[in-house]
Amino acid sequence: MLFSMNAHAGFLLELGGTYMSDNLTTDETRTSAKYFYNIGLLFSLKKHIWGGWNYSGISHTDKDDVTIDFASTDTGPYVKWQFGRNELYSVSMAYNILSTGTFSNDGEAERWTGTSMWFQFGVMPEFKEGFHIGASLNYYLANYTKKTVDGTETNSSNSKSWIFPMLTLTKEW
Repeated sequence: MLFSMNAHAGFLLELGGTYMSDNLTTDETRTSAKYFYNIGLLFSLKKHIWGGWNYSGISHTDKDDVTIDFASTDTGPYVKWQFGRNELYSVSMAYNILSTGTFSNDGEAERWTGTSMWFQFGVMPEFKEGFHIGASLNYYLANYTKKTVDGTETNSSNSKSWIFPMLTLTKEW
């Protein structure tokens, strides 16, 4: 036979998330709540290399005298490289071509649009055939170029970055 086709076209589903909460009570009470989640649908490009699509969300709320809210949903292409014995380690990157955020400083709401990137280094041992679970260190960076307030869109230069840990579960077929 001159050429052959791979009978196994691999598929990987990834679910991840983190939640952090903080309370500081002095003369004033300050609270903070932050979360990030992602859903990745990936296909095998080569052995241990996956490519596909990412959907993720981020939210931060800080309260003291005023309340500051930030939330964003992002989507875009996603690549993952698994390496090491039994694919223990992974390095991933998403370039989210659409990042849609909302920002509110004590009730004054703004809608932001732009792009974002998300980098992940994970350690995820296989606990059952095809299933990996573990933790990762993540870096998120969003750059917003448009801002809409009360229906009026303007150019802007807003950004959001965050370094955080996350738990991740993957299933490989």
